[in-house]
Amino acid sequence: MTQSVAGFSSADLNPLDFPQEWDVVYVGGVPSPGLAEVTEPKRANEWDIKKGKGTRGATVTYVGDSPAEFRVTFRLWRPEHFTAWAAFRALLEYDPTKKTIEAIDIMYPSLVDLKIVSVVTRSIGAVTKDATPGLYTVEVEFIEFRKPGNTSAVGTPSTSKAGGGAGASSVTGRQAGEQPDPVADAQLKEIARLQKIAQEP
Repeated sequence: MTQSVAGFSSADLNPLDFPQEWDVVYVGGVPSPGLAEVTEPKRANEWDIKKGKGTRGATVTYVGDSPAEFRVTFRLWRPEHFTAWAAFRALLEYDPTKKTIEAIDIMYPSLVDLKIVSVVTRSIGAVTKDATPGLYTVEVEFIEFRKPGNTSAVGTPSTSKAGGGAGASSVTGRQAGEQPDPVADAQLKEIARLQKIAQEP
């Protein structure tokens, strides 16, 4: 992958057509050596849940989202990987003698999907011998860096809407011209009926 495609998401670089793009993490524009595996990136929403005594249901209020945390495992097996790792690791370290600590840009297709584009380092593991002969691994934990916005991001849903997108049935979610699935359609209709009952006062 070249820097000209940095910022592309999994829709642009899907792992079936572009498997090699899922083996490299770009940090500060520098590609990681060896193979990289990103683990458990999540965009977690925070909700304030208020339950009324003696009533069914609850009020849920969206109050924002937390910085994402995830781990990257780097696998090294060639001498040049270890040479490159020394320079790559330096991008993830902080000098305590400096007054300014900066986050660093990161690029990986699934991270772009979650709008994770900048990080700080929580921890850097040592180079460890893997169970596979000749293979060595390093684990690094990251925390997303994102400045808080000036606009309030608080909201309480009062209704729900059917999904399916444009051109789809509001009940079945099936696109126009798509072959029917009687069993699935019946299940979705029953779900819609129960949701309507649940929303009644």
